[in-house]
Amino acid sequence: PIIFSIGLILVGELGSVETLLYIGIWGCVVGLVMVLYGWRIRYLIFPLIILAFIVPLPPFVNRMLTFQLKLAASSLATLMLRISGVSVFQDGNIIDLGVSQLQVVDACSGLRYLIPLVLLALLVGYFFSKGLWRRVVLLFFVIPISVILNSFRIWITGILTINGYGELAENLFHDFTGWLVFMIAGAILFGITMILKKIRLRDKDQGVRPKNDIKDDGVNKGYKKNNKYEASVTGMTKPIVLTAMVCLIFVTSGYALKKIPSARNLPQREDFKSFPMQIGNWQGKRSYIEQEILDQLWADDYVQATYFKPRSSNVIHVLIPFYEYQSTRHTAHAPQSCLLGGGWALTESKERAIDLGEGKQITLMTMNLAKGNAKVLGSYFFFMRGRVITSPWINKFYLMWDSFSRQRTDGALVRAEMVLAPGQSTDEAWGELAGFISGLWEVLPRYVPK
Repeated sequence: PIIFSIGLILVGELGSVETLLYIGIWGCVVGLVMVLYGWRIRYLIFPLIILAFIVPLPPFVNRMLTFQLKLAASSLATLMLRISGVSVFQDGNIIDLGVSQLQVVDACSGLRYLIPLVLLALLVGYFFSKGLWRRVVLLFFVIPISVILNSFRIWITGILTINGYGELAENLFHDFTGWLVFMIAGAILFGITMILKKIRLRDKDQGVRPKNDIKDDGVNKGYKKNNKYEASVTGMTKPIVLTAMVCLIFVTSGYALKKIPSARNLPQREDFKSFPMQIGNWQGKRSYIEQEILDQLWADDYVQATYFKPRSSNVIHVLIPFYEYQSTRHTAHAPQSCLLGGGWALTESKERAIDLGEGKQITLMTMNLAKGNAKVLGSYFFFMRGRVITSPWINKFYLMWDSFSRQRTDGALVRAEMVLAPGQSTDEAWGELAGFISGLWEVLPRYVPK
């Protein structure tokens, strides 16, 4: 189990899959307990389950939950503001108050309440509730509590902003309300537990387990009947040998992690500062990302620009973040959640091929997006060490493969989104976008090494 878990740690780090990394750490602890205590590990099942909360959710699950919770919290907060007499317009996770806009970002989605509240519900249920049904009911209340209280926090922020006290909704006050809301949620969970304790569904809930029902677990019998077994467990030889073996495994795996590819193996490239603002007939204007968003992007270099073409109603937005190396919390990710968080609805997603001439072509992922009357044809692909990849999972595989075979994990995510002109069909827009990407492809290798 320990060797398998260390393998997960290596795969998670090299493939930038944070979930596998922490599953491996958790698995190492479980493996150590299993090796040292054998079947007596069953007495530690609940603590080991609690320890499993060190494992972060897989990115696609995290993005899905975050997106849904952001929309739920935004919608409920908007309703509360309207009931309070505030004129408000909701656009996805953006709440427009007229005088200002509130954006419900990932950190305020409620997911940071949900996971700790699940943990808290397990602990409260384990120590203060009897009966499986009570613990299940307690867990059932976690989601509505987290969404309602988070919406209440957004509502307070909106009320303060509309009355000219927007500065109170930031910095220390913002952090304090987050702490206070979680304390209130914990108190509500404990109150529900006390109420559930008063409910008796069966007579046996009121009784005490008879003494003759308490069975010997067999472990004590083993100690009583076999003193040799006790001596073998308490002896020093076995623990010393096991400890030495485990230390050797950890040192070996640590050395392997030290050899993870880094920016030292990056081929020479040009900085995005010199990225051309003219691609074919398209003229571009550079723009810059706010530092808060840039911190979440994890990019080492990037270019963001908007391109226009004379006598054309189309606009193309380009974003190319580049990573000198990739590991957990420093890697490219597919843009669906970013676009959907802005209120865009994904109507179609499919792969399309672009002919580059001379028998060459590249395949990229396209997305049809709609918001009101506005339509966008989005596209993206991972450009990783000469490979064009559309699947995030295949990208993870090549990250692991190239880290061993090339000692490199550098690469970029290439995004290009075209705003459709009124009455323009998707096929017509694709012809324009494909031509632009063909021109982009010619200059891209200067900035993203093959």
